[in-house]
Amino acid sequence: MSGHFFLQSPTLHTRLLDIQAKVAPIQGWVSDQAGMMLYQLARFYAPTGTVVELGSWKGRSTVWLAHAVKDRGAGRVFAVDTWKGTQNGGPDEQTCQAYLKGYQENQLFEEFLQNLANAGVAECVQPLKGDTSAASWHFPRKHPIGLLFIDADHNYEAVKRDFLSWSPMVPAGGYVVFDDVPSWPGPTRLASELPASYRRIYMGWNICVFQKLQG
Repeated sequence: MSGHFFLQSPTLHTRLLDIQAKVAPIQGWVSDQAGMMLYQLARFYAPTGTVVELGSWKGRSTVWLAHAVKDRGAGRVFAVDTWKGTQNGGPDEQTCQAYLKGYQENQLFEEFLQNLANAGVAECVQPLKGDTSAASWHFPRKHPIGLLFIDADHNYEAVKRDFLSWSPMVPAGGYVVFDDVPSWPGPTRLASELPASYRRIYMGWNICVFQKLQG
């Protein structure tokens, strides 16, 4: 899989530029190139249209994923977050709280919802409010996860908990994507420790993509 595979056709390229314009006003850290990668994984490659995003913030990556589900014509994005900053005082807590200075309670969540509505994808997203690992206990097992995007608390132990909690619901052929690899030590370390049942197929634009080989 090439880092430039998202330039497959003029029609697709035009669609990606259209989504890029909708994502542009949303504050966040996922690059446009990474967003395009996530879009194509969720739309064309994932074995199911069920997408789980751990850590959504204001919805920048969520909008990319939701447009993929919408264009696929089936599936849903389950966005899991506390919408209160990082969980348990993660290493990026200071940065998050600086962005949230002056915010009222629930304001971040309301901004997330408004960003989805502005992008025209609110109906494609189911927010799950709470701890990312604990939320897995209540997730309906009837929805095998075609793509799992891990971008919540970046502490190594927290990333590991998220992976162990959610990855059993990813079937063979599904994808697990870690954000902030190699820029953050927590997800980078875990990505280097995955068992042989996960094949790394791409790393670039600060994301690392694995395909699950065995269910």
